[in-house]
Amino acid sequence: MKIKRIIVLIVCLLMMSACVYATDEVNFIISYDGIVVENEAKAVNIVLEGKSAPTYTKVRVKVDVSGPATPKLIAKDSLGADIDIAQTGYWGPEEGFPIQGDFKNETPVTATFPKAGEYTITVSLLNLESGNSVITTKSITVDVQEQAAMTNTIENTIANTVENTVVNNEEDTELPKTGTSLVEYVIYAFVILAFIYMIYSIKQKNVS
Repeated sequence: MKIKRIIVLIVCLLMMSACVYATDEVNFIISYDGIVVENEAKAVNIVLEGKSAPTYTKVRVKVDVSGPATPKLIAKDSLGADIDIAQTGYWGPEEGFPIQGDFKNETPVTATFPKAGEYTITVSLLNLESGNSVITTKSITVDVQEQAAMTNTIENTIANTVENTVVNNEEDTELPKTGTSLVEYVIYAFVILAFIYMIYSIKQKNVS
């Protein structure tokens, strides 16, 4: 009885390990740099990669977006035509495309969000031959900033930089000196004494 339980437990662990391994065979990576501002285009890179993935003959990428407005997510197809995958809701041909083994498919996307707020973008890889079952999925949250807020931040940064520069320059600038220094008094005294000595010498010569 104990042996049967141990065998069942081992089988369950193997099945769980197989499921975890399968989910790691194919995955998405979504990345972008910097801050996202409303009505400003932002370059986003979506990568679908596989490592020793099983063969799928017909897959397609489903795209879901939620947020305060519908953004534009522009990608280019194999012919160079622009496709808004936020509007179509899919990426890839309707009949699907194959994947297997080790691969890395990069899709550059230009994203423009018409309104500030929080957006969630979800991409899912569907197996068209298995009732559109999800092979893998990935979601990211994008916090879109207001354009006016970013403009004020930039203006304040510039103003603070200019103000600090002016203050520092004023502190570093040596103020002009006023009045007469001790060295100048010594020079004046030496000149006067030399003049008096010259007059005295002239008088002594005349007396002689």
